Amino acid sequence: MRIAFLTYNLNITDGSGRFSHDLFESLRKESVAVTIIAAENRQPLFNFFKIRKIFKDSDIIHAIDIWPNGFYARLISFGLKKPIVITALGTYSVAPFYLHTKNFGVGVYSWRRFIMKWVSNGVQIVAISDYTKEKILEIMPSVDIKVIYPGFDLDFWSGGTIKDTIEVQPRYEKLKPYILSVGALKPRKGYHNSIRAFGIVAKKFENLNYIIIGQSEESDYARKLKDIVKENKLEKRVFFVSNGIDDARLLGFYRNAELFVLTPVEENNHFEGFGIVYLEAAASNLPIIAAYKSGATSAVLGGYNGLLVDQNDLESTANAILKILENTEFKTELSNNSREWVKNFSWEKIIKQYIEIYNAKHY
Repeated sequence: MRIAFLTYNLNITDGSGRFSHDLFESLRKESVAVTIIAAENRQPLFNFFKIRKIFKDSDIIHAIDIWPNGFYARLISFGLKKPIVITALGTYSVAPFYLHTKNFGVGVYSWRRFIMKWVSNGVQIVAISDYTKEKILEIMPSVDIKVIYPGFDLDFWSGGTIKDTIEVQPRYEKLKPYILSVGALKPRKGYHNSIRAFGIVAKKFENLNYIIIGQSEESDYARKLKDIVKENKLEKRVFFVSNGIDDARLLGFYRNAELFVLTPVEENNHFEGFGIVYLEAAASNLPIIAAYKSGATSAVLGGYNGLLVDQNDLESTANAILKILENTEFKTELSNNSREWVKNFSWEKIIKQYIEIYNAKHY
């Protein structure tokens, strides 16, 4: 069986890139032939006939996200009668099908909704979280969607393939103890809330710091976060680290943290589709704080290996952090549960679910 993949990129520092990379590698381990088409570089419409040739020579076409890759896959393969699978990662399988202007308001469908229906007709859609599935069904209530969670490299993140001592960078060693967030500096990550919540916690834990590992390039949101840090007088307590560090060093940051916090928010149908970082934190034995009404509810089991809070609720977020830090027994319980919870997401288990779908479509 040969699979043609149309994805954004294979950049492992990017959420979709990490998912695509790990999915492809897992398929190769199962001896599945894979041809990768990175839309970021190939510009699908400008390479229409080259990509169509790849599709023609493949048994299954697998696109990442409904828009635009799912659309490209359906358009370029039109008439070939090839089975199509689309994995919906989150925002870009939902937000493009709504209008978000002052004239139209939120919740009004755009013209792309009609294309979404065409693309999805006869296609197997796979959502990476229950919340992503829920959001797609709001647009197309009758579409058949399977949920398959992202897989995870348990061996690496448990330290099994790390030979060197796992340490945080010397520059940040002196910042321990610290709580940790990892993810691009985007509004939907909710850093504007977690920083303010940390400001409340910082008054009780005077030696505690907060490290945020995210994109380093300047943006309006990054500048806003720095302004929030100054407003709350946290310049010596909150530290931003580029997410360009390698996985081994990133693992060091996880393993030296007190807990992991990422409380995403939803705005104009931009939302956290799942959050591989929650699994990275769980594999590092960390208690986790996440938010309801997001894909995080599939990645974190509230009350078992972490706490879930309402979006934009600073007090609840601060109280969740305090509840964990002030109760050593509770913190240890969540940590131990995280180690067990993440075992449910091994790629060895997840990849079999995709192969079942391929086999069903192929035969």
